[in-house]
Amino acid sequence: MKVYLTGTGPGDPGLITLKAQRIIAGCDVVVYDDLIPREILLHARRSAQKIYVGKRAGKNYMKQDEINDLLVDLARKGHIIARLKGGDPCIFGRGGEEALHLQERGIPFEIIPGISSAVAGPISAGIPPTHRGYASSVRFVTAHEDPTKESGFLDWANLAEDNGTIIFLMGARRIASIADRLMAEGMNPDTPCALVQDATTPHQRTIISTLQSAGMDAAREKISSPCIIVVGRVVELSKILHEKHDLPLSGTSILITRPAHLALQSASLFASQGAHCVVYPLVDITPVEFTLPDVSAYDMFIFSSQNAVPLFFEKVFSAGMDSRSFSGSRIVCIGPKTRDALVSYGIKADITAEDYRAEGIMAMLKDKDLAGMKICLPRAHSARAYLREALEERGATVSEIFVYETTLPADANKDDFCRALDEVQTVVFTSPSGFMHACGLLEGDTALLTDKKLIAIGPVTSGAMAKAGLKAHLVAQEYTDEGIISVLEGDKQ
Repeated sequence: MKVYLTGTGPGDPGLITLKAQRIIAGCDVVVYDDLIPREILLHARRSAQKIYVGKRAGKNYMKQDEINDLLVDLARKGHIIARLKGGDPCIFGRGGEEALHLQERGIPFEIIPGISSAVAGPISAGIPPTHRGYASSVRFVTAHEDPTKESGFLDWANLAEDNGTIIFLMGARRIASIADRLMAEGMNPDTPCALVQDATTPHQRTIISTLQSAGMDAAREKISSPCIIVVGRVVELSKILHEKHDLPLSGTSILITRPAHLALQSASLFASQGAHCVVYPLVDITPVEFTLPDVSAYDMFIFSSQNAVPLFFEKVFSAGMDSRSFSGSRIVCIGPKTRDALVSYGIKADITAEDYRAEGIMAMLKDKDLAGMKICLPRAHSARAYLREALEERGATVSEIFVYETTLPADANKDDFCRALDEVQTVVFTSPSGFMHACGLLEGDTALLTDKKLIAIGPVTSGAMAKAGLKAHLVAQEYTDEGIISVLEGDKQ
């Protein structure tokens, strides 16, 4: 048993540390706060229990005492727990309180530092918290202490005399009162001030103001939580250092619905091109128990999906065989991703169909004499019958080996899916099963998708959408992330 008090970074899923990612992947229970990006939760095993204990702006799903007791109870049951907190767990994250609670009860724990929004927020707005020519010190202050109180932990007079940088966290509702208190204690009303909302996320907004105008500017711009307040001369550097890069997908928001392990790869690539990505997997690749056939009995193996490759070859290798067992067989696959997956297991494809459909495979085999050949198809339960039927029509004896099925993730639900839809303009469907799962979650009310730009990978997926009465706005003919980027770029021009 052990509890890892883990910082997950300031909001950008890419700013989680490697150690935190490793801890999440290895735990069997995840206890997480509000504002933890969905992409970070996807690093956990599918079997891991996920418990939400969010607290935000006075709305507590679970009180702190209850969270403390929950951690102790889970640990005493022998679990390895990743307790996830935004930013750093010990920078106004109550990580110290939870650590003491665990220590007093003999529960093993470890604190995993994270990148705090107190630092990442200003930097993402082009404001270095320190600079030799502007500020040689920085203070981090919680804005949860009411500035109108007569007594408290904060020495406001001392803060007002500070020539360095002051960074207030959790202060969205007290911007005006903080500014008023600092000015009342003698701070210059013209002191530069920045308000950074949703720092390091695609929704980030930065308002550059002064102490005397900050309250009015915040009200006019409807600044809300989470918000960081930066006070000091370093704010002046924002206009110089806050560069906006015009990337190919800048301004595009995309919902990625493919399986979790692939969705994270897609999100990383799309984000590198400027897109705001929301990950909501609608497909799980669920392994199916199967009996490994005598691989030496087959003349050809056809892999129509990269998902089948690891499941099939892990079984092969666990049976004591290796790539040499396939030396007498022809290997056929669809697309570069499946080809690369085969290479990772020491298998070189003899034929790679560049038309990413079963029809593409048959086109590549049109000049081959298939009569009497024994062909093995490791594939999904839901795969189309076309390939098997087309091969049999050519005289082949075909064995389908079902190694996985595509299922709806156990934690998928309509409310969460609708919230994900609300965040984006564009939805990408990479398979008919993903689209059908979306329809199932929406209980057939596909009208919720009509105001979105729908992108389908290939004609099979777009055909499934058409049957449901929806038209794909764009169809990627190259069935890869690069193909999706290509059609999106073309649509923007």
